Amino acid sequence: MSDAILSADVGVVGAGPGGMAAAKELARAGLRVVVLDEGMRAGGQIFRQLPVGVTAAGDHAEPPSHDAGHELLHDFAAADVELVSGATVWDAAPGRLWFEHDGRSRLLECHHIVLAPGAYDRCVPFPGWTLPGVMTAGALQVMVRGFGVVPGRRALVVGSGPLLLPTVTSLLSAGVEVVAALEASSRWRALRAAPAIVGNAARRREATFYAKALWRSGVRLQWGRTVFACEGDGRVQRAIVGKVDASGRPRRGTERTIEVDVVGAGFGLVPSVELGVLLGAETRHDAARGGHCVVVDDQQRTATKSVFAVGEICGVGGAEVARAEGELAAAAILAETRGAPVPDARSRAAMRERRASDAMLRAFAPLPGLVELARPDTIVCRCEDVRLLAAQQAAQLHGDSHRAIKMGCRAGMGPCQARICGPSLQALATGDGARAMDRPIVQVPLKPVRAATIEQAPGRGATT
Repeated sequence: MSDAILSADVGVVGAGPGGMAAAKELARAGLRVVVLDEGMRAGGQIFRQLPVGVTAAGDHAEPPSHDAGHELLHDFAAADVELVSGATVWDAAPGRLWFEHDGRSRLLECHHIVLAPGAYDRCVPFPGWTLPGVMTAGALQVMVRGFGVVPGRRALVVGSGPLLLPTVTSLLSAGVEVVAALEASSRWRALRAAPAIVGNAARRREATFYAKALWRSGVRLQWGRTVFACEGDGRVQRAIVGKVDASGRPRRGTERTIEVDVVGAGFGLVPSVELGVLLGAETRHDAARGGHCVVVDDQQRTATKSVFAVGEICGVGGAEVARAEGELAAAAILAETRGAPVPDARSRAAMRERRASDAMLRAFAPLPGLVELARPDTIVCRCEDVRLLAAQQAAQLHGDSHRAIKMGCRAGMGPCQARICGPSLQALATGDGARAMDRPIVQVPLKPVRAATIEQAPGRGATT
């Protein structure tokens, strides 16, 4: 067989906590497992490892959850799993995953597929959000924790949800001054998450860690506030911040200006469902879990029998959820292939972690009023340089569906395929931030790859 074609019992997409957990359990049972991941090393976003030879920026104190992460990374490395790093999956069919690796077109043939592609940052457009130095909270963490890069000297962190806290601590560990940390939700809304934290030992330890870290640094979360605009000559130099009401609408007249050279904006995560949709999975919209999520049964199986999904693709939930669901999916595959029963403990663990996560996420569900931060001349689609007014006019002329807006003004037609603008495009164009967005429009290639990769794809003619 050509080295362009790999074969395995199970193909796993994603080497984050969910993918690693599933892979190491399956390999331990003797199945041949191949994991495809876009990163340079296993760990995903939350357990990201520095590249070999790169030194960490500053002295990064890790939260308690990373103890379990190190254990998982160790077990994954010890398992007989083939990890293909730097692999971009761009097409798929049941039993087949086409991917680009080292500039080559390759194919993984397998009996079962486990999808653990994670999620991506939710972007909320505001004036100046495309200036150099303004980036998502996730991108900041990749720079600091993934590449040892110090992004600036004075940072503003804004957004909503628990992911703001690791962004703040990552910047502090790199020696960056965090001049303000703004949480758009109100303190009272956030208190709804208290029972989920208090009732879960792991989340309680995590919350205590971040509370102590912020207290020692002198950084205090400012509730009910966000960024209104960023300004600067060639890169961000100033941020205008102010108060928002309970729905996230900016309260004009409360603005103040602060001098910064870095802004990290984290308004939650969006499940990466595109690969699941391509493979025939059903989806449902759950605003608290990030939007459209792949539907699975009580053993993580999708509507396509040989395809399983775990972690954020099933709805944002965090590392504990992903790990529990990965182990459950592995147990289900082993039950199917080896006749071993699925342990009740696996099902109970996955459900317990999901319940705790959902209770916390409901307290930080997206605020619909944040769409009012954008002005008519604000860019809403970075790839195609589409401004809000053009998107609004497209909605009026062609209809307010995602596809109609896209066809009317090219928003969402760029390299990111609407991963950045898609989750909020309809809300921005119609002014209705509370509406459920259309499901992402999925097409091949799922991600940008070379034309030669598509032309030279092995074994693809039989499926097109």
